[in-house]
Amino acid sequence: MDWLGYIVGFSILVVLAYTVVPDLFLHRMGIGTWKRQYSSGVAITFDDGPDPEYTPKVLDILDRFNAPATFFVIGEKAAEYPSLIQEIQGRGHQLGVHCQQHAYAWFLTPSKTWQKWDEGVATLEHLTGEPVEFVRPPWGTFNLALWWWLKSRKKRAVLWNAEGHDWQFKRNPEQIAQRVLTKTREGSIVVLHDSGGEQGAPANTLLALETICHKVLDEQKLPLVKIDLLEWTIWRRASYAIWEKWERMFAHLYKVQRIGPNNLFRLSRDKYKGPNLYTEDGRLLAKTGDLVAEIHFDNVRLLSRESDSRRIVLQAVRQVKESLPGLASFVIDNSDYNNISVFLGLTLINRGVKGLGFQVQEVPTTALTRAVGHLQRIIMRVYHPTGGARSLTRLGNQPKLVWMSREQLLQRWLTQESL
Repeated sequence: MDWLGYIVGFSILVVLAYTVVPDLFLHRMGIGTWKRQYSSGVAITFDDGPDPEYTPKVLDILDRFNAPATFFVIGEKAAEYPSLIQEIQGRGHQLGVHCQQHAYAWFLTPSKTWQKWDEGVATLEHLTGEPVEFVRPPWGTFNLALWWWLKSRKKRAVLWNAEGHDWQFKRNPEQIAQRVLTKTREGSIVVLHDSGGEQGAPANTLLALETICHKVLDEQKLPLVKIDLLEWTIWRRASYAIWEKWERMFAHLYKVQRIGPNNLFRLSRDKYKGPNLYTEDGRLLAKTGDLVAEIHFDNVRLLSRESDSRRIVLQAVRQVKESLPGLASFVIDNSDYNNISVFLGLTLINRGVKGLGFQVQEVPTTALTRAVGHLQRIIMRVYHPTGGARSLTRLGNQPKLVWMSREQLLQRWLTQESL
């Protein structure tokens, strides 16, 4: 091979190292970026705005569903429509940067990459008066200089794991919504567009957005949330993703139902395995073999930034109190639970629940109770911010049976607000 061949080969390697390799890791594999979040809920995000025609309409739809969102704005558009940036901010939504212009990263030199992203950040910070934390490159595409810029500027690149290709006019609202909802689950980041794309495409996005919000909240019973990225290592993120698969399998096998988007509880029905449960006046409520409702925590709702075990338990008790009216309303509205007399759970988190109307009962130590206790300690490690480093001594080792009669649940917690 002559010297020209070496130069060509070397040039190809340089181009690959500058474009394909960083894009493979950051965009395709999500290493060094966030393609989903590990806190609860579904985060809806918008690219390519702001737009004077469509962005206000998007904001109105989000208002109707009381849904926060994150807008990744083009710097030059933000500078052209500063009042829209103020409106997005004023309505309680997040803002991130989508570069100063909608430029493809592979076609930007290192100096242009730094220049365009610094300009975009400076533009948005000038308009909002707040530091920029989140960025998203156009098309989700990276070059090596952008990766270095992210590290140097300490910004977090937010991508997505659910999209509707809504920038294409040929995608009708039903197709957009179906494509998004098929990929949407707890922790999903959805990308839509409030500007740009083919002519007429944003009008389809508006209609799809209404369907997406409705079905995520009312059918999937997941909350719509802002971007909230936990400070987790890639290894903890990977182990959490594996754990999620186990929880989804468990919920599917045992038909565990969500109650509502923000409710801490889930319910399932099962045959009771004892001991006998009695009312205060001695009436038998449940014996072995009776059909009862098992209360499960929607564990991702327990995610906390607290590091103190006692505070986490108190926080869980508070969430229980806030969720009980929704539980009572769900029970009265759902015919599957018409003949259920007792709602119960076997749990390590049993302190302070008597004040909420629950009875707490000791149970014999068996292989099942030991397994439940061990599993719940694993759950607390998975969802606690410091993972396995925390102490679980306050929870003890032996779970207790926590239960409430249907009559007590409805009498105490079924309110006009929960109907």
